[in-house]
Parts: sequence; C-alpha cells; structure tokens
Amino acid sequence: MKDLFKRTVASVISIAATACLIVFSDLPWFQFLVAAVVAALSGIAIWEYEQFVKAKGGRMILPALILIGVIQVLSFFASALWYEFGWSLPMLIFFIGFLILIALHFNEKDGAVVDLAVSSFGLLYIAVPMGMILGILFGKAGGQDGRWWVAYLLVVTKITDMGAYFGGNLWGKRKLAPKISPGKTVEGAIIGLICSIAASFIFYLISHFSGAIRFHLGVAESIFLGFVLGCIGQFGDLSESLLKRDANKKDSNDLPGLGGVLDLIDSLLFNAFIIFFYLKYYL
Repeated sequence: MKDLFKRTVASVISIAATACLIVFSDLPWFQFLVAAVVAALSGIAIWEYEQFVKAKGGRMILPALILIGVIQVLSFFASALWYEFGWSLPMLIFFIGFLILIALHFNEKDGAVVDLAVSSFGLLYIAVPMGMILGILFGKAGGQDGRWWVAYLLVVTKITDMGAYFGGNLWGKRKLAPKISPGKTVEGAIIGLICSIAASFIFYLISHFSGAIRFHLGVAESIFLGFVLGCIGQFGDLSESLLKRDANKKDSNDLPGLGGVLDLIDSLLFNAFIIFFYLKYYL
C-alpha cells in the first residue's frame, strides 16, 4: 500500500472529471465532448495494448487500428443519438474495419495470421466495450436515464476494485492467481464481491425511494447484477494482468498513480458488456 497516496490523488481527480462528464452529458453540445473523451481514451488504451503485442514480437498497423477503434467507439455514440442507424451500425463498422485490416496486410505474407488476430482482439477487447459505455450513457433504454446506469457501472465496478485491494492488503492470505497477479488474494476477491453487491443494493435503495429520477432497479436485479459485476469485473482485472505478465509489463503506462488507461478501465471492459445487454434485452 506504499503507493496509496498517489492512487488516492489520481483517483480523486479521475472521479471528479468523470462525474463532471456524466452530469453534464445531457447537454446537447457536451455530448460530443464526452464521446470525444471516451474515443481518445480508447485510442490511448489501444496504443498501450500495442506495447504488449510489440513486447511479444508481434506487429500491428497501429495508426489504422487506432483510427478504426475510434470510429468503432463513435459508431455506438451515433447509434444512441440517431435511432435510424440502429445498433447494426457498430457491427457494420467492425466488419468494415476488419476488412480494412486484412487489406492492409496483402503485401505482408509473413506473420499476417498473428497480426490480424491480435489486431482484431484489440478492437473487440477495447473499442467495442468502450463504445458500449457511450451506448449505455446515451441509449435511454426503457426511457431511463443513461447517466444513472453509467454511474452504476462505474461505482459498482470500482467499489469492487477498492474492496478487493484493501481487503487483500489487510486480510489476504491465499493467493488468487499467483502467476499473473501475485498481489491478489482469495480473501480480497470475496470482500470485493461483497462490496459490489452492497453498492448495487444501495443503488436499488436510491431507485426505490426516489421517484424523481429515471432509474429503476429492483431488489432481485440489484443483488444479481451486483454479484455478476463483482465476478466479471475481477475477471477483467485478471485478464489484463494476464496480458501484462505475458508481455513482462508491470503497468500498461507510466501515468502517476494510475499506471495506464488500460489499467484504469480493465475491470470496466467486460462489465460494460453486461450492462449494455441487460439494458438492451431485459428492460
């Protein structure tokens, strides 16, 4: 916990900036700023991912991949704001982007299979879920306020991270995945899961006792989603740890108190899928 002060300062700044983006995202002109910020973070995360690939001897056409990734993120934004596009637009963009990546390798016979595989994975791993966050924020599924659902996603996911971090440092004994993340413990993971369910239930209480907001979450749904997000969020964290350890990297970048953008969003990436499809098919 020696880096706790740096983590705290960086977290406070990140939380304030994120809260500002969410609160004012309902303003028409501000929506485009939010989309630009999310797209920019996605581009940085793809660059960080490319450093992992490079460390393993892989090659990616980085400028093209970042451009396709940014367009992929913005396609979710366009689908949320302009309903005539439908959610088929992101699928179309992914397909076109995939075709472009293949075409760019036509003059490279050696290593094309691996290069295309890691590039496509980068889009699916980073750009698609980041775009889904914009889909949640601006989609207004079931007439609800997407700002509350993004706040729910962020709070529950990050509370899980914090619970696992502090719980593991204070009471952790048994290693959860020692080969890829030596600092994580079984006790920390359980505490993180409990924190996730508790945070989700608090959002149910907000939904239940405040009829003035367009956010509705039942008690059973809050417990179920809290459990799922707590598990999948920690799975996402371990997944990025797997990539980092394979590439022999401690952090994805050198941002003070944060490590990297990919370190910051790793647990959100898989959880974004959960909330996006919950809102799309359940509500």
